[in-house]
Amino acid sequence: MTTLSGMTTLSAASGIYGDALHECVACRAGNISYWRRKNFQYSQSKDRREFHIYRCQNCGTGFLNRPPAMQWLQSIYQYSGQALTQAITLEEVLDREAEFPNCIVDAERMSQQACWFNRSGNGRALDIGSGFGFYTQALRKQGYRTVSINPGSYENAVFKKLNGDEPLAVMFENYQPSQPFGIVMMSQVLEHLLEPDRAISKVSGLLEPRGVLACAVPNYDSFLVKLLGTKDNACLWVPEHVNFFTEKGLKALVERNGFRVIEIEQITRIPFNALSRRLGLKGKPAVIADKLVEILQVPFAALMNAFGMGIYINLYAVKK
Repeated sequence: MTTLSGMTTLSAASGIYGDALHECVACRAGNISYWRRKNFQYSQSKDRREFHIYRCQNCGTGFLNRPPAMQWLQSIYQYSGQALTQAITLEEVLDREAEFPNCIVDAERMSQQACWFNRSGNGRALDIGSGFGFYTQALRKQGYRTVSINPGSYENAVFKKLNGDEPLAVMFENYQPSQPFGIVMMSQVLEHLLEPDRAISKVSGLLEPRGVLACAVPNYDSFLVKLLGTKDNACLWVPEHVNFFTEKGLKALVERNGFRVIEIEQITRIPFNALSRRLGLKGKPAVIADKLVEILQVPFAALMNAFGMGIYINLYAVKK
């Protein structure tokens, strides 16, 4: 078994790795142990680096140990938080959504849920890691006045085309608001943050009492991770994803920071062309395979979600 003291090779590369962690990033338990190693090519370089994934024996949450250095992540996120290596147009993004409805569907669902749970009386919403702008758009449709923050220039250019304005191009750690919010949206963000405990504490301070945190993260207990192990990149995408949450760990994290969890749901959505691409199908066989995936994934997704093995976790919590 690799131990914390056995990570000296990771610390050798100055500016690449941060400090070793001695407790779980979610529940703060000290009973953590090495799980697996993963080498992966990150977004802005052809180099490969080695990462050690540790797992909490209490809540099951995983995390990189040693994690990447903050400066390294910032050098990636200044361009993209979605593995983009070059600029993309709004038309290309909308074509992807037309082929496989995903971000738009999630944005509308999560915004509606957050609006329903918000009893603060505050009509302002903060969209952290606003990406292409679909969540901000959905929150505005619900009548909210929005502030959006996102450091990635590639996504922010699309955001401006979609919404007519630009997000604040800052990391959440450096954001200093002047007024509180009724909703804070964090979709596919918390897994990217080096200090999730500090981030959720800060979110709590940004919200009015009875305001809502709406959070979505990849599920470390998903069937993909269980089936593929470190070959999974939906959750175990390194180094951009530094944390890998379970339901238990995510719930412990937000409850420790002044929230009451009111709903947790799991979401499984598989691209319709996943099978045809894997098999190299073309023409009519590809069309048939895509349709089968579209139809059969409904009962399959329901089963995986029911057993806690869905691909994503959505959590809604109210500030006490």
